[in-house]
Amino acid sequence: MAGVIASSPSLVMSSNEQPRTPSPAPRQEADVNADGTSEIAQSSDVEVVAEFDVTADPAFFESHLKPCPQQLVAQVSKKKDVQKALDAIDLVVSKDSEQKLYEPAASLLTTISKAILTHLQKAKKVDRDQRPIVFYDHHRHALTHFPIPGRPEDSPDIVGVFEEPYGYEQREDDGTYRDIPYHRVETVVEAKAIYGKDGKAQATRYAYKIQQARPDRPGYYVLSVKPKYFQVIYSSPLKPVASEHTRWTDLTALCAYVYSLYDPPEDHILQDRTVCWVEKGDKRFGRPSWTVRTEGKVYAAADLAFVGDPWGRRTTILRIERRGQPTVVIKEAYIDCDRRFNEADLLADIHRDGYLPGVVLPISSEVVKTPDGRELVFARKDGSLTRKKLRIVLADVGYDLFCAKSVNDLLMAIYDALEVHRTMAGKRRVLHRDMSIFNVMMYPQLGPRSDEQRYMQDCPPLIDEVMAGKVRAPEDRRARCLLIDLDNGAKLTSGSVTTKQEELRCRTGTPSYIARAVCGGAVHCHPSTLYWDEKMPLLYGEAKELYIKVYGEARYNKYNDLSDTFHGGIPPVRVKLADIRERARALPFYHRWEYDAESIFWTMYGALLRVTPVEFQETETSAVNLSKSWKILRDHVIPQDSTYEDTRNELLSDTQRLINSFPPPMEPVAKLLLEIIPHVLPPYPLMVKLPPQDDHLHEAIQRLILRFLVKHRDKPIILIPNKLRKLNFSDVHAANRGTRGGSIASFNDRLNRVEGCSDSHGEKRPVEAIGDLSEQPRSKLRRSDRLAQKNQ
Repeated sequence: MAGVIASSPSLVMSSNEQPRTPSPAPRQEADVNADGTSEIAQSSDVEVVAEFDVTADPAFFESHLKPCPQQLVAQVSKKKDVQKALDAIDLVVSKDSEQKLYEPAASLLTTISKAILTHLQKAKKVDRDQRPIVFYDHHRHALTHFPIPGRPEDSPDIVGVFEEPYGYEQREDDGTYRDIPYHRVETVVEAKAIYGKDGKAQATRYAYKIQQARPDRPGYYVLSVKPKYFQVIYSSPLKPVASEHTRWTDLTALCAYVYSLYDPPEDHILQDRTVCWVEKGDKRFGRPSWTVRTEGKVYAAADLAFVGDPWGRRTTILRIERRGQPTVVIKEAYIDCDRRFNEADLLADIHRDGYLPGVVLPISSEVVKTPDGRELVFARKDGSLTRKKLRIVLADVGYDLFCAKSVNDLLMAIYDALEVHRTMAGKRRVLHRDMSIFNVMMYPQLGPRSDEQRYMQDCPPLIDEVMAGKVRAPEDRRARCLLIDLDNGAKLTSGSVTTKQEELRCRTGTPSYIARAVCGGAVHCHPSTLYWDEKMPLLYGEAKELYIKVYGEARYNKYNDLSDTFHGGIPPVRVKLADIRERARALPFYHRWEYDAESIFWTMYGALLRVTPVEFQETETSAVNLSKSWKILRDHVIPQDSTYEDTRNELLSDTQRLINSFPPPMEPVAKLLLEIIPHVLPPYPLMVKLPPQDDHLHEAIQRLILRFLVKHRDKPIILIPNKLRKLNFSDVHAANRGTRGGSIASFNDRLNRVEGCSDSHGEKRPVEAIGDLSEQPRSKLRRSDRLAQKNQ
């Protein structure tokens, strides 16, 4: 997920309830390679854990734990409390209640923990003031302060926490503990005694949730126990792995688990010491804020704004917002070391020769290090995967598209996203490759720029200038969008289609919004898409006049079609479907510019589908079709191979469903989408002559948006910001939409202050008025252009 996002000012990044709350990762944030493997961050951590089968490693104790000295194990085994607890555990049988395991297991582990700490303190391996990890029965109560309000909180059977001088809250009636917050839990124990099941899956789920709540814990140990056996699980960005079932009598193994909580193997890093929690208001066991040390600076009072999948890239966003001061966003991710490009380098390239409006600006970046100066790295033993922790501090924030105050505002953000994207690719040679509703922000709130900060001199005019018919100086240009999260970005190099760089052959993107060809890893070749009916849209009257004023007639003519071309290319004629498919299979796949433009189209489609007009009453027809259409978009997945039919084709081909999905006030929006779809639909790589301009699809969509904006300039469709049309099913994907900003109150206050775009000093900049519309005489026009001219 990278800059930041929000319903209140968002943080930039790589997506679902109120703007004030951190969100789980987008439903699937996937990077799918040509071999079909993928890295996925789900919106529902429950779904992720439920579907993940934790592998048991026969060499777990040798590979993932540090052995406890045998002399210490022998001393522990002689302790009366240890033998008493082991005897009590041995009396528990499968038909007994698992609660009979809680007290003896907690007592056993606490005794072992205190003995190990004493040993480590004598050996000067830990601080003398270090407090022991003690184990408490917490099964009747949920942990507190998970960073996503409204999510079910967990009630682990036993928690391991550092001993607290004033104690934890304990119930008098049953002796259980309560109200222990996530950020204080060092390990958990899950007990099972019935039906022969073990608690491995549940314990692993707890590790997942606690690591989401604790950005300071890259690695994490948990324990699953049964009457006769236990298993240790280690969770990290390399995925969780478990030991085999081990008998309680093997104290060497059990002590290794506890020993590793204090002194883990060198390559099993449990704590990032550049991040620490502070309980707000000095309230013991209160909600935490986070302090981050990076690049010689200390950022205090940061709140979690986005939590990703701890078993992969683990994107985490922290936001610092103080009254009267610019918001600062900190993005962390465990990136694959085999990736040629990383977000920090790509952002530096984009802004190197001058700030490009519309792309998030980094303040600093670093590979996080351990206290002894080593990079914080996780590597598999077989060398198949290595991840390191990258941290970027970002200056800018934005709002997600559902916060639009009008359809015009939303479309102006999309227009600029297309313009900025084509500029980024063409002049900065960086391709984003993950354009989605999570990564295209609007109403950007820019951080301060230094006096030395230069602006990109050859940045093309943006939508405010187009609508005003007036070109501003580069330093006065402001984008209506903010593009964030370049985790999947790639630096473009020159080369023919057959020698394209390897990075562009990988499938990457967010499933709901990924281009169809990228999704399948091959040129998309469905019968419903093999139509090249629409030439480059033409502009008329006021729209054409405004366009030429700012871009010039040369750019306008460069994209216009000849009598035999479509988007500048020539399609195949009278070719059998089987032959076209054969040709599609033979073409090498690589990520084309137009695929990102298609992703922006899906982003626009999804946003327009869910926003709520002020003058609005949902009809039965629109409600039913909305839910059907959104479910198709939401449930779209990236397949393991290219022999599939993209389910979203139905959204492109079923004209009546599209029209019926929108309520009456949004009828012009449905018509706009119907105008755009014929340009998105065709597989342009199958043309006999390819479109000569890489950004041809950008241009087509922008021209159609411009026609809409000119027509509706004086009668915009007003929206209710941050209110979504209701579905007839539960939808986590849209509810948790991304990295958020402050409270709802502060969100509304900020949003109401936005008029046009804010400049770098936070000053309001109104959109200039536009003159009256005019018409041009009709000539030999295609039906779609005649209709557009008539509507204008």
